[in-house]
Amino acid sequence: MEGMYKRLFFAALLAFSANEASAQWGTVEEITVAQATPTDRDLIRVEVKGLKGDGCQIVTSEVLIDASNIVIDTSIRGNPVAICPAVVVPLDFTQTIGGLEPGTYQVSAKINGEASGPLTEFAVTAANAALTLSPATGVYASNQTFDFTMFLERDPDSPGSNVVSGSAYLSGRNTGTAQRSDVSDDLAQCLTKSELVLGGSVFRCSNISAQLGVGSHTLTVSLQLEDGTQLSDTVLWTVLGAQD
Repeated sequence: MEGMYKRLFFAALLAFSANEASAQWGTVEEITVAQATPTDRDLIRVEVKGLKGDGCQIVTSEVLIDASNIVIDTSIRGNPVAICPAVVVPLDFTQTIGGLEPGTYQVSAKINGEASGPLTEFAVTAANAALTLSPATGVYASNQTFDFTMFLERDPDSPGSNVVSGSAYLSGRNTGTAQRSDVSDDLAQCLTKSELVLGGSVFRCSNISAQLGVGSHTLTVSLQLEDGTQLSDTVLWTVLGAQD
């Protein structure tokens, strides 16, 4: 008797799978945010897991964002050029949401217009203070003009964000030695300051590229803020000969 029940169960399951697969069936069982503690500087992704009607079904998705509500709008359709058995298989894909402002969000899923699976809540926090030098590490032509810029990113509500001290060191073939040169005063004299819309400051030094010769140049900048926070960043610029 037990064997008969098992056969009936599997027959019903296969019939169910075949019917549902023909209707592009799927269900979401889990939504997980890739980052454990995402910040507003992260490219936020979620992993969606569940089941679908067969291994050949085509899955596409897009993100719908309405204030703090995020929906992974998923479409499952049959593959007209493939023949697959109607066997339930895992549904597993990663969806990029992008950058989000600090706050609390809820992410859910829909499959073919119908809500499916749990609602997952997560929080996005403001990133810690960060110093970024621009242009980034890369290869440049000796006749290529660029401005040197320092981006000091800081939560606008955080006190003690003013720079109280700093240093800058340059090493490379242009100095004629492997020893680094202190260029703190040179940078301090040419940098102009403005505020970043999202919080922080930007310091810009016009046409520093004119001071760089052919070769490799490593620039390291360190800053200390009023609250004791210490930040640093390093770039390596490789300058080639003049390019037409």
